[in-house]
Amino acid sequence: MTEQDKDMAALMAMPAFRRFLWRSIQSSGILGQGTNGADGRDLSFAEGRRSQMLAILADCDVGQPVELRHPHHIMTLIAVMREEANPAPKEKKSATGRYDELPE
Repeated sequence: MTEQDKDMAALMAMPAFRRFLWRSIQSSGILGQGTNGADGRDLSFAEGRRSQMLAILADCDVGQPVELRHPHHIMTLIAVMREEANPAPKEKKSATGRYDELPE
């Protein structure tokens, strides 16, 4: 296992990193929110963002177990989307409320 494999495995294990990837994926246009040029936006800029995100996904894919790696980085994308779809539950306060937080 190379150093990059270890680094990416450590990053992919972090929910915060997967959430960061989700935000990056959303803004990159790889999920179809891109532009077709009809609104006057520069298509080469949009394609560059899309291409860069695909390269980042390829880098992240090496952090997946070998059996989950895919030429199109499907399992990496699924891991990121799963994190977005199932956020960690928020910590609940006790039923007694604010009195539990008072110093002794």
